[in-house]
Amino acid sequence: MELLQFISIILFLLTAILTFLLFKKNQNNNLLKAKIENTMGLIEERLALSNNYSKILASVADKTFEAVIITDKNGHIEWVNAGFTNITGYSFLEVKGKKPGEILQGPETDKSTINRIREKLKENKIFKEEILNYHKKGQKYWLSLSITPILDENNNIEKFIAIESDITEQKNQRDILEKKLKEATERI
Repeated sequence: MELLQFISIILFLLTAILTFLLFKKNQNNNLLKAKIENTMGLIEERLALSNNYSKILASVADKTFEAVIITDKNGHIEWVNAGFTNITGYSFLEVKGKKPGEILQGPETDKSTINRIREKLKENKIFKEEILNYHKKGQKYWLSLSITPILDENNNIEKFIAIESDITEQKNQRDILEKKLKEATERI
C-alpha cells in the first residue's frame, strides 16, 4: 500500500508541476501576444500616418505653382506636375522619357550654366541654379531651380527631383534697376 501511496503522491506532484508550467507558459504567451498586438498597433498607426503624409506630399507636389520634375538616375523624365505644364507649356506625355535640357534649353541658354549643372549632378549633392529656358511656344523665361538627388542605401543615385520657380519677372525688374543705376552713375 505504501508504494501505491508513494506513486499517487508522485503523480499528484507531477500533475501540479505540469499544471503550474502550463499556467506559466500560458501567462508568457499572453504577455507575448499583448506585446505583439501593441507592436502591430504601433506599426499600423505609423503606416496610416505615413500614408496620410504621402497623400499630402503628393497633393502639394501636384498642386504647387512651381514646376516639379522627377527623373531617373540618367536624367530622363518620369513625372512632372501641373506647375511644370503651366511654366513650360509641355504636357507630361510630351516630355516623358526625355531629358529636361533637351526640350527646355535654347540658343541663348548659357553653356557655362549647363556645364555647371552637369557637374553638380555628378556630385550627388543638392544644389541651386538659375537658367534661361524656352517655353513650348518659344518664349524665353528664367528659372530658379533646386535639384535634389535621391540616393539608395549605398549612396547610388536612384532619381533626381527638381523644383523650379519662374523668376522671369524678378530678373526683368533687376535688369531695369541695374540699367537705371548705370544711367544714374553715368550722369554723375
